[in-house]
This record gives sequence, C-alpha cells and structure tokens, in this order.
Amino acid sequence: MKKRITGLILIAASLVCLGFWEFWGREHLSYEKVLVFCQDTARNTMVEESLLEIVLMEEPPEGALGPEDASNLLNLETVQYVPAGTPLFSEYFQDPRLSVGGTSGQYVLSIPNQWLLSYPQTLRRGDTVRFYCEGAIVLSAVVAYARDSSNQEVVSADDERLKASAPVSLVEVIVDEEKAMKLGTLGEEGKKFVLLYS
Repeated sequence: MKKRITGLILIAASLVCLGFWEFWGREHLSYEKVLVFCQDTARNTMVEESLLEIVLMEEPPEGALGPEDASNLLNLETVQYVPAGTPLFSEYFQDPRLSVGGTSGQYVLSIPNQWLLSYPQTLRRGDTVRFYCEGAIVLSAVVAYARDSSNQEVVSADDERLKASAPVSLVEVIVDEEKAMKLGTLGEEGKKFVLLYS
C-alpha cells in the first residue's frame, strides 16, 4: 500500500513539475527578452515607443537588442524595411540627420579636396560642420562620411577621438539642392573653405 501511495505521489509530483515547466518555467527560465516592432515598419520611419514591443525568444540571434536598448532607439530612423516580430539590431537604425534620398530632399555631396583649405582630422560621420569662406560662415551641413585614402570610413578607437583608424582624406556632407548649388558656385569661382565643427 505504501508503495502505491509513494508511486502516486511521484507521478503527481512529476505532472506538477511538467506543468510548471510547460506553462511558466520554459518561458521564464530558458527564453530571453528581445525588442521587436509590433507592426511592419517601412524604411525612413521614426521610432516611437508605440512601435516597440518586448517578446520572449528562445536562443535569439547574437546582437539582438533587448528591453534595456529601447530608450536609445527612440527618435532614430529605420534604414530598411523591418517586418513585425523580427528581432531588432542597431544596424537597422540611424540618426535622422543622416537620411538622404526619397522624400527627404537631401543628398550626399563629396567635397573636392581642392575646395578645402583646412579641416580637422578628428572629423567623423554625424558631425555638424560649418563652411567658412574668407572669414564668413557660408553654411552648415552634417558629415555623411569621413573617408581615408582607401575609401574606408575613418572611425575613432576612443571616445575622445585621440586615436583614429586612418587620416581623413575625403569629406562628404548631406545637403539640399540649395546648399549644393551654393557650394558648387563658390567652388567654381576658386573659393576655398575652412571646415570647423563643435
């Protein structure tokens, strides 16, 4: 009789453990929280809190963003179409100031080196630069790319920009049509620019 009772207790305990694992344990112990969009999201969409959702996923891809990254995504812009429920990665987003093409009215303009009198070697993508010509500010623009002589993006190895991957050889900025025409006209007149950023 004792063996039967012990057997029934063991079976009941096994069923309770199995139920606990299936209904709560598996999800909370072996799944990780991942950020996704709650709806299909087109390119050049500004990220708002209402778009973000946290889901539990078993073995999410390496580099997938989690709930702690949500605040960093707000007010960024998607660089590609992202289906609903897809794990989010930092590569899917950019600062909206770097947006070009489409309806933005913005373009990337490569500044010929013969137009430049001087520019800082600490210049990096995303910096806002001012174009000075003969002591006066002509315009300001956001740096789209700061490239080295082999056309690779120059990046900093530290936050203070004391160590760069290479010297800057080519500067490309984001401009609208009016700014592009203004720089082009001055460049054709032989004017040279000094670039400064803060």
